[in-house]
Amino acid sequence: MLNESDIDFIYETRMDVVQGRRRRIIVYYEVEGEKDPITGEGGTETLDRAVESVVTEVDSKFKMKRELFGGIELLKGDIWFSVEIDLIHDIDTKIVRVKYEDVIYEVLAQDRKGIGRRNRWEFLGRRQS
Repeated sequence: MLNESDIDFIYETRMDVVQGRRRRIIVYYEVEGEKDPITGEGGTETLDRAVESVVTEVDSKFKMKRELFGGIELLKGDIWFSVEIDLIHDIDTKIVRVKYEDVIYEVLAQDRKGIGRRNRWEFLGRRQS
């Protein structure tokens, strides 16, 4: 059974565990845009932020078995990416797309993760271009 000091240790050493596995990605998130002065209708504005992420590419080994992420079936070409909560705490639920190695992926699902204490968001991205 994990005790509080075990959970603290896991939380504090996560950066050592992912060192050398993190890659720079661009997350795109939507915020409420300016309202039209005549109609009063508001749109959304897409902004971006560069963050470090652990990215896992879904490859052909998944073709022969069915894998699910957040209830969504994984396809060849999808990516999982995880980002520390501290890097995106203000936009975590607003992320709609990500750019990784010059390819745009649409975010299909996201989950908070961590053992004993939430420390990251994991996302499923589907290749768009």
